[in-house]
Amino acid sequence: MGMTTILDGKALAKELNETTAAAVVELGRPIKLAVIYDPNNGGSELYVGMKTRQAAKVGIETVDIAVPSDATTLTVGETVKELNQDPSITGILVQSPLPDAVDEQAIFDIVAPEKDVDGLGVVSQGMLFADVDQPYTVAATPQGVMTLLRHYQIDLNGKYALVIGRSRLFGRPMAALLNNADATVTLAHRYTDQDLLADMIKQADVVVVGVGIPHFIKGENLKKGAVVVDVGMNVVDGKAVGDVEFDTAKEVASYITPVPGGVGPMTIATLLQSTVAAAKLQINNL
Repeated sequence: MGMTTILDGKALAKELNETTAAAVVELGRPIKLAVIYDPNNGGSELYVGMKTRQAAKVGIETVDIAVPSDATTLTVGETVKELNQDPSITGILVQSPLPDAVDEQAIFDIVAPEKDVDGLGVVSQGMLFADVDQPYTVAATPQGVMTLLRHYQIDLNGKYALVIGRSRLFGRPMAALLNNADATVTLAHRYTDQDLLADMIKQADVVVVGVGIPHFIKGENLKKGAVVVDVGMNVVDGKAVGDVEFDTAKEVASYITPVPGGVGPMTIATLLQSTVAAAKLQINNL
């Protein structure tokens, strides 16, 4: 096989978490993250548990707020407004998905921008899209991907980057970040013509995929030397696998993220980083 570099998100996340822990100590004030989630969603239960444990390790307090199954946009919105007003809460995280009757987009947008630690509100997303020269929070997964690419000194200037998946949590902010980093970006999604998509994957210098389909991209689909970032998280036969067929892709790619141990740990480390940054700004603006 060629010289493929594994993008080790686990190792970098460990470094970031150490820096975050030091920043928490330096701040010398409690940082408290409220996490709103649906306890009946198995995935959310798992993710929130991981986030809470990792937060505790770096000295960030968390308050888990379980949303009842009969919740509405109105009731969850009221909860968020209370948290916005509560000076002891420095960050608010809305764990998707919420129960069916809740309009998630509306809830993201009720979160006060200065407490929006996951960058999912329209103010944060608008600032990213506009590439403004002031602090704002970016969704943790795409921000984590950028930190990983920068760590490995992967130059994005003028490169052709393909993002597959256009959610508010991943694809849209990912495309904006790559664009801000001077890549030429295509944002593809479930309605993209399959033949066109195949052509684009074959031409892309950087492929970032998060569609939730195991082995969606194989080595033969890729351009030789492509940088492959796998945001997929699927369980097949009790094992975590991404959207990329790792064994064949690693024969072709120049850089590739593993699943697990790639984007996942970076997402949580970035969320905690953003939580501290938001708390700092709030304290400075008092």
